[in-house]
Amino acid sequence: MPRGRDFHRIQVLVVDDEPTQRFAVTVMCRGLGLPEAIACENGHQALASVGAPGSRVDLVVCDLDMPEMDGMEFIRRIAGFEDPPALMILSGHPSALLDSVERMGRAYGLHMAGSVRKPLTRHGLETCLRGLAQQRTEAEPAVASEAAMVDELIDRGRFEPYFQPQLSLASGRVLGAEVLARLVEPDGSLVLPHAFLARLGERGMMTGFTFDIMDKALAMLTSWRERPPEIRVSVNLSPTLFDDLDVMADLMARVDRAGLPRDRMVFEVVETAIASDQMMLAESAARLRLRGFGLAIDDFGQGHASLDQLRRLPFDELKIDRAFVADLDSDSDNRTIVGTTIAMAKALGLKVVAEGVETEGEVRVLRELGCEVAQGYLFAPALPFAQFLRFLDDRRVLAV
Repeated sequence: MPRGRDFHRIQVLVVDDEPTQRFAVTVMCRGLGLPEAIACENGHQALASVGAPGSRVDLVVCDLDMPEMDGMEFIRRIAGFEDPPALMILSGHPSALLDSVERMGRAYGLHMAGSVRKPLTRHGLETCLRGLAQQRTEAEPAVASEAAMVDELIDRGRFEPYFQPQLSLASGRVLGAEVLARLVEPDGSLVLPHAFLARLGERGMMTGFTFDIMDKALAMLTSWRERPPEIRVSVNLSPTLFDDLDVMADLMARVDRAGLPRDRMVFEVVETAIASDQMMLAESAARLRLRGFGLAIDDFGQGHASLDQLRRLPFDELKIDRAFVADLDSDSDNRTIVGTTIAMAKALGLKVVAEGVETEGEVRVLRELGCEVAQGYLFAPALPFAQFLRFLDDRRVLAV
């Protein structure tokens, strides 16, 4: 039997158009020692409660079928809050639909505390609350410890550009490379970007980091006197950099000073991230294309703004996310999504690059669907520059 003090600091909001359901969840909360649950009969009321000045909601128990605003719209809108609460889905629909909605919530970056078919039981709510309470207890010291560890890595290590080859699926020739940052520790071990990029942003270091990687990569590329003219080099940019026109001008000037032809430099924008100033993003993107640089939308399919960004921004390249390339030869849904994406991109005049290719079966299907370029571990991981040059020489021999 749980004790009241286990949960007494967790504030629950229940949103359901059925009064009996709201009442039942409220009674369960009282029985488990929680504060009086906030009860809302529709999504509009719930959003207003969560966003009210001084309010605090830790967990929202949300129905899917509601008038005016259904549960899916509620999830999308609450994901836009700066610090959204955890979310528990409560519905009478089949488990497959609940699982799909739960995955959607996680894709929006929400903490999904579970999905339960009606009626909600005391045990089901208690299980959810215990998990949430444990997470709250562990989160603060864990986050602080992780941040301190990453700070130490950043301060004592150095950033180096690695190059992942992009190959023609028809000929096997290397057509380009994506520059990927690696944090090299004093002992030579590597730290991958997912472990440090967010922390760089929090510390306000993203601009300096980008300049550092760009300068090192450009120095390597311009020292390579036998570079084939068709090689294109891609560099990832944080969308926050587009908020500063001076930063974008500096990036373009660095390419020009290095002597790299503009049409051989592609700037990639991750489509799940959004610059704070959309007009500035559009202006910077248009200026890049006007001056002859390439512009790619990266990880296409992972963010909800994909089609809108394709319509608004002058991309000339689209990169299909690994999540959709995986198991193409056995997953009919992924095959349909990738095939439709390739057809759409070609109709818009975009070059298509498939990311994260790992099997010959995936290559076979990509060829059948009309994809021309791919990168992934099947061909090579991201390589130090010297190894990339050796890889390029080997592929030249194979392509002859």
